[in-house]
Amino acid sequence: MFISTEEYLHRITHALEHVIAPLIESDYGRGQLLAAVFLLDQLTDRIDYKAELIQQEIETGCETIRKIVDAIEERGGEAPGDLKAFLGETDRESCAQDLAFRSRCDEMLCSAIDSFYANRKKFDPASAHAVEGLILGHLTQIASRDLGMFKPSTSQKLLQSRGESS
Repeated sequence: MFISTEEYLHRITHALEHVIAPLIESDYGRGQLLAAVFLLDQLTDRIDYKAELIQQEIETGCETIRKIVDAIEERGGEAPGDLKAFLGETDRESCAQDLAFRSRCDEMLCSAIDSFYANRKKFDPASAHAVEGLILGHLTQIASRDLGMFKPSTSQKLLQSRGESS
């Protein structure tokens, strides 16, 4: 499940402030740690999300959810009501396409996947394989994009610079 950058930073600062800081005996060390917590808290306000990327994630997520729900219902299965309501909500033009909605989309995708596996016995092997391929393809696309957003690690940079100097 996707964890927003804000939540990720919040968890780090919470652990530093409430778990690590009390263990530090030196006032100076504790002060330095709390200064780092303060700086991390300030990063949350500076995060800039690309609206196009969020929109793309919502569109592909909703498309995948819709295909899973359609496949379940074509085979006489019943998709959960909250999934159907969510898909109805996405059809409305007034639907907000923001980070909160993307998080809901991720939750609904998890629910759709769970629903597929709960109804899997109603699928013939080829159809089940096709839906699993759809799910894995979507998850691979998300993971590949996320990995592509990471900066190269220091060790990768060192290895690359070592190879370039030879």
